[in-house]
Amino acid sequence: MDKETQLQEAVDEVINTLPGVWNNIRAKLRFAATSNFGITLEQFHILRHIRKGYASVADLAEVKQISRPAVSQAVQSLVEKGLVTRQTDVDDRRSARLTLTPYAEKVLDANYDSTREWMKGKMQTISSDEAEQVICAMEILKKLFNSEEK
Repeated sequence: MDKETQLQEAVDEVINTLPGVWNNIRAKLRFAATSNFGITLEQFHILRHIRKGYASVADLAEVKQISRPAVSQAVQSLVEKGLVTRQTDVDDRRSARLTLTPYAEKVLDANYDSTREWMKGKMQTISSDEAEQVICAMEILKKLFNSEEK
């Protein structure tokens, strides 16, 4: 098989495989967030982004590609649930820095732990060689695609 054909097959496999895998993982995250912790998937993603360092409504709106009012509404709900705090910027009173509460950290950790355990259960039948192949494939994809992130 020539390199161009092999590359096209690799692209097709990624396109055909990753959405289904991600949809299953996302469904598990959604279930854990909504049923175990009483937050929406969108609120879960906002918590996750705040943890990654997106500390303002403007930053979150940009990374999530949604309007500031929509982010602000979600953040307000998270503040009311005791998951996020707002700290007014002393230099710009219109701006607030968002931080996670210890409870939010616990919620995120528990959600990810639950999802990791579920994934381990799904993957327990693969061999050591297959597990190594998955790790290598994920490292390659990270290297190729993460250069486009923040």
